[in-house]
Amino acid sequence: MDAILHIIRRAADLLNLNMATHEKELTELVQGSRFLVIGGAGSIGQAVTKEIFARRPKLLHVVDISENNMVELVRDIRSSLGYIEGELRE
Repeated sequence: MDAILHIIRRAADLLNLNMATHEKELTELVQGSRFLVIGGAGSIGQAVTKEIFARRPKLLHVVDISENNMVELVRDIRSSLGYIEGELRE
């Protein structure tokens, strides 16, 4: 990461700083919300889905045309993040 920051001439990772600063507010917003992720089994969709799921939303619907990738995503989420009180639907 330091090499990338050097290349873009930044002293600090601004995304991680912002995430840490606003984590509580972000988590509260997600916990009170429902989400639909289209293309959720793709590489970016998986990252978005996992970030939302980790903050325990009321409802998370994930849609993708690849059934195999969806199965792998759900398995990965269940094994690494567990279960939530809200709903995860694929």
